[in-house]
Amino acid sequence: MNNLLMQINRHDKDLVEKLLISSEDRLIELILKYAEQQKYTRYTSTLKEAWRLSIDGLSQSIIKALEISDLVPGLGPDEDFSSDPGAQFGIMEAQRHRARGVNLTMFLGLMKYYRQAYLDLLDETPGIEHPKVVKLLVNRFYDRIELAYCGEWMSSDGEVQIKALSDSNLHLTNEKNKYLTLFESLSSPVILCDERGNVDNYNDAAGRLLLGTTTPGSRYYSEQRHDLAPPALQQELAQMIAEGSDLLGVEKVYLTPEGDKTYDVQIERMLDVSQKFSGYTILFNDITERLSWSRQLEEVNRSQQQLIDDLNQTRQQLIQSEKMAAVGQLSAGIAHEINTPIQYIEQNTRFLRDAFSDMQSALKSLQKLLAAAGNGELSENLLSEVCEQVEEADCDYLFDEVPGAVEQSLEGVERVSTIVSAMKVFARSGTQEKVEIDINAAIMSSVNLTVNEWKYHSEVEMDLDPDLPMIRCVPSDLNQSLLNIVVNAATANSDQAIKEALVEKGRISIRSRLDGDWVVIEIGDTGTGIPEGIKTKIFDPFFTTREVGKGIGQGLTFVYQAIVEEHGGRVKVDSTLGEGAIFEIRLPILPDLISLATG
Repeated sequence: MNNLLMQINRHDKDLVEKLLISSEDRLIELILKYAEQQKYTRYTSTLKEAWRLSIDGLSQSIIKALEISDLVPGLGPDEDFSSDPGAQFGIMEAQRHRARGVNLTMFLGLMKYYRQAYLDLLDETPGIEHPKVVKLLVNRFYDRIELAYCGEWMSSDGEVQIKALSDSNLHLTNEKNKYLTLFESLSSPVILCDERGNVDNYNDAAGRLLLGTTTPGSRYYSEQRHDLAPPALQQELAQMIAEGSDLLGVEKVYLTPEGDKTYDVQIERMLDVSQKFSGYTILFNDITERLSWSRQLEEVNRSQQQLIDDLNQTRQQLIQSEKMAAVGQLSAGIAHEINTPIQYIEQNTRFLRDAFSDMQSALKSLQKLLAAAGNGELSENLLSEVCEQVEEADCDYLFDEVPGAVEQSLEGVERVSTIVSAMKVFARSGTQEKVEIDINAAIMSSVNLTVNEWKYHSEVEMDLDPDLPMIRCVPSDLNQSLLNIVVNAATANSDQAIKEALVEKGRISIRSRLDGDWVVIEIGDTGTGIPEGIKTKIFDPFFTTREVGKGIGQGLTFVYQAIVEEHGGRVKVDSTLGEGAIFEIRLPILPDLISLATG
């Protein structure tokens, strides 16, 4: 082979480095296949990590050799192979295996299959421009390793090797004793089974709790190791063996010296890539106390949930009671508001009845006078009689008073009609389904229904945007919310008037407007205001600043639930103590889309 072929080009060098770094699992798979076929796994590690360390060391040595030189190394007679990076790793591996009792032939044979695994990987990899050169590199790498550790092996004194082997055996014995002690010291029962599901070993906790023995290590040192089946788990193990599954969890109840105990049993296939110990580990986790606490917790949760349900039901009843009380109070006010115009409608109607009677008499006299004049029978007596009756009717007075009485009656009818319309809007709101409503109409109905609450202490100023869109909402919730805030505003103004002995009326200002995707309602008052320390509490259930018997703290709670929770809106308050408060309600124009976006 000429010198050109003895050098690896940049492409193949980069490809090999990336291949070795990325193919660790594939190399482990290949070497394990050869080791199992040739029975090397009877003497090798059961854990995949040990094989990974060997592969990583060999691959890193090849990469390091490529970094040092692009040339395929030779096998000169005077070379010191022990200075080679790969050879150094091979010597350390040989020393470790020799200390474990592995002879040179066995170690050399296994390394041949490591070599073959790397060559197989190259055969599987496309894109190598000069595969013969790359394979020669791998072969020379392993040749140098073998020459190095053979030289090291043969140079070691026999007695030194025997001493090292003896020390290693003592170390392995201590390691065995350490892990056996750890195994026996575990507080959780553990059973090890073979591939057929028979007990190979169990720790002291398993012996004491499940199998009746109280001697730690008795199973490990027993001559008969496979004469038991794990308690009440034969069916589960058979299922795992049949299905080839690696993990199964079951819950089992066992009778113990302390009584029945419940265990979370985890059955798991052993981690053994060499398949020397192709069995199962069974771990018993005592969950008796946890289940007891869980049942108690469930009972506590049920009790708490019942209390919450009872509290919610009581709260709903209180809300309904307060609503009924408010309706009762409003009804009295509405009755008073209706009674006043009805009274003067009645008085005016009686006046009009009497006036009509007088005018009727006068008109009849005039009819007689006209008839007599038409027949040429007009007399002084008849004329005098007619004048007397017209004078008695006092027509000038009637002409002055009747139009006013009619106008006053019409105003009364309009006032009653307004109140009835507001009541109809409020009564119409009994549905709990969302429908399109006119916000301004809802505001007007709330103001009209609460006239008796505010008229003695407040003037109402309204600035309502006539171009507001219709809003989908539950009418009863919105109307009740507006009514609650208006009544609160009237109460605040009344309290301020009493406190300050004010003569002038307070002001309730109500404004509606459009703000982007929101309809905004602002209800302000000039009342007592809200102290800074309780602003964050006013929407809390049962919070109230009123005297006992005058409120149960559900009015503003209802507002918050109705506006925020039911309609995806917002409600906030801005207040200065002694100067009043402004409540701002925001309702989304498209509530369903807004709730989806914010949910």
